[in-house]
Amino acid sequence: MDKRLFFFCAGVTSTLVWPWLPAWDAWLLPAIIGVVCWRSRPALAGFLLGLVWVLCVSHWHLAWLKTPGVGERSQLITASVVEVQPRHDGASRLIVGLSHLDGQALLPRPRVLLSWYGTAAPPQKGDSFSAITRLYVPHALANPGSFNSARWMLGQGITARGYITGTLAHQQVAPGARAVLLTRFHAATTELEARPWLRALGFGERGELQPKDWDMLRALGVSHLFAISGLHIGLVAALGWLAGRISGHHSIGLMAALTLATGYAWLAGFGVATQRALLMLVLWLGLLWWGRFWSGRRILLLTMALLLLFNPWLALNQGFWLSVLAVAALLWLAGGRGRYGLLRLQLGLGILLLPLVMLLFGGISWLSVPANLVLIPLFSVLLIPLLLLACGLLLIGPGAAAPVFGVLNALFTPLMSGLHWLADRVSPWAELPAWIQGMVLLALLLPLLTALPSARWLGLALGWLGILALWPGPAWQVRVLDVGQGLSVLVTQGQRALLYDTGNRFPSGFNMADGVILPLLARLGIKELDYLVVSHHDSDHSANRDYLATQLPVRHRWGAWPHGMPCRAGQWRQWGHLRLEMLWPVAISGHSNNDSCVLRITDGRLALLLTGDIEKRAEQALLAHGAPLRAQLLLSPHHGSRSSSSERFIGVVAPAAVVHTAGFTNRWSFPAPEVVARYRHAGVEQWITGDDGMIHLVANGTRWRRLGHGRPGPWYHRLAAWRTTGGNPPKPLE
Repeated sequence: MDKRLFFFCAGVTSTLVWPWLPAWDAWLLPAIIGVVCWRSRPALAGFLLGLVWVLCVSHWHLAWLKTPGVGERSQLITASVVEVQPRHDGASRLIVGLSHLDGQALLPRPRVLLSWYGTAAPPQKGDSFSAITRLYVPHALANPGSFNSARWMLGQGITARGYITGTLAHQQVAPGARAVLLTRFHAATTELEARPWLRALGFGERGELQPKDWDMLRALGVSHLFAISGLHIGLVAALGWLAGRISGHHSIGLMAALTLATGYAWLAGFGVATQRALLMLVLWLGLLWWGRFWSGRRILLLTMALLLLFNPWLALNQGFWLSVLAVAALLWLAGGRGRYGLLRLQLGLGILLLPLVMLLFGGISWLSVPANLVLIPLFSVLLIPLLLLACGLLLIGPGAAAPVFGVLNALFTPLMSGLHWLADRVSPWAELPAWIQGMVLLALLLPLLTALPSARWLGLALGWLGILALWPGPAWQVRVLDVGQGLSVLVTQGQRALLYDTGNRFPSGFNMADGVILPLLARLGIKELDYLVVSHHDSDHSANRDYLATQLPVRHRWGAWPHGMPCRAGQWRQWGHLRLEMLWPVAISGHSNNDSCVLRITDGRLALLLTGDIEKRAEQALLAHGAPLRAQLLLSPHHGSRSSSSERFIGVVAPAAVVHTAGFTNRWSFPAPEVVARYRHAGVEQWITGDDGMIHLVANGTRWRRLGHGRPGPWYHRLAAWRTTGGNPPKPLE
């Protein structure tokens, strides 16, 4: 049984690495083989049936995206609100279930993520409404270290996104019991400073926590304390068990544990981690009531199999794997006994999870283990029981619960202030470059790998891989980042870096510095910028300029800075073995786009031409001044706008390749078809960051060599192509 369960989970999980989504009718052959091999080859049968299951469910949930009009025009939707997520800019995000699209009923009802920008209050959970919106398939910025929003959306069961500013019809529903309790909670905690923390821990509602709060939790490695999961459910079940055992009846203890745990899971909104913990508890309590004994391993495998059976896309959810592997580590460490058994358990769990945290979040907190040694007992013994008591008293009314919430406020306020102070003062979070992460994993794997046959040859192979990882890279590299509709280019010589433009930032708080640039620099181990060149003042080029200067040292500020060196034609700098030549502007004209800094970078054999947003007028002036424009690699002026890239300009630059820095399905339809045609006619290879992700090129003698081809990653990074072409890669521009 265990083998079938394990390999069924492995088959479902294989969707993480599928390079494309197979056709819907590809399920038949592996399903037949799986059924035939069920008894003779249980591992193969389990794996194939898991693969078939996730394939069929994926097509079932995604089929609606091929409805005419999706992603192409605005459509009328009818939906009900599943969840409301307030944002700090006053807007909200709604997770809704679509019942109708342009009057056509949908089954199953797809989940859609909508950004609400209306001036009125958004619909609330359970409300139904009709609205006009344009829907888009999940899409992620494709850069090393960037948050994978496409995988996150599918992991939440969300198959499209859009935005609305109001409703055509809105049908409110009476608030449910949980909403009533939440209203009473707000009435009892209106004046309390710790209300966001109490709301997160009691109801799983974390929308009031600020970005600085999440930064602190991550820095100390204690985010899990506010993600209601096994720790919280297990504690509540233990309290119910103890309360029920006072009666002296075994069955009453079981029922009390189940009732309290289910009540807390309901209060917390039945999140993924809560579902997993509650299902494991139900299985364990059921076996106790039945008088049977199963190992913890079998219970965990059965829990995983059931969760993946009901929702195979949980395999895409990082939180699911973090909680599963935490339970697996607990089961492996649970043999500890004696006076210090609990201490050894906590230490072992913290150490075992460090590599996983490193892989998921790109770094580690060196304070994580000691912080958890203190906080987990504090939350388990004091804070969570008090909070449960207060939430129980809410059933009577806000007045009955207010004194207990006051005590919790007196405990939480200094505790959270102290944790903020600790995180700010000692900065325990350490971003690790990719090569260090690889070496850490290699060091952890070596003791296990040496036990395998032919370990000597394996050791030599791993040693060779380590030498290759430390081997000096190309003389210089260019990375044109995928920052949506904007521009940011990173040029590196070893650990020395020049950044040209910074991408945009948005009212929601999301910005391309935190989302793309800083994670990439951390991954590369770059701790300062030699040059930060800002081409002009448009926000999609300059919005993160000042913020980046607060996050890492910038030695030279060039271009559109309040206090920096303005760009003027004729300037040049020697940067390592590269020459930086400023070709434009001659003088400020007052036209922002045509005032863009045009920078040529060359090593004498290869050249890169960075053009900002210049248009034909500036191109003609550059040609008239006889500027040295020739370059093998060109960034198309103004993102490929029809106002730029004149035929004569292309002919003089004579690039071998051009990169259009245009966002995915941008509203300006960049790059313009006529611009694409001009470059194609000139025999220039073309790439679009919105379609291809980050474009990474390395100097290779007298030509550029591109690393990677096409949009990187598995099938869920290419859903737009799947919707239009059935999963086949789009035809190249050239």
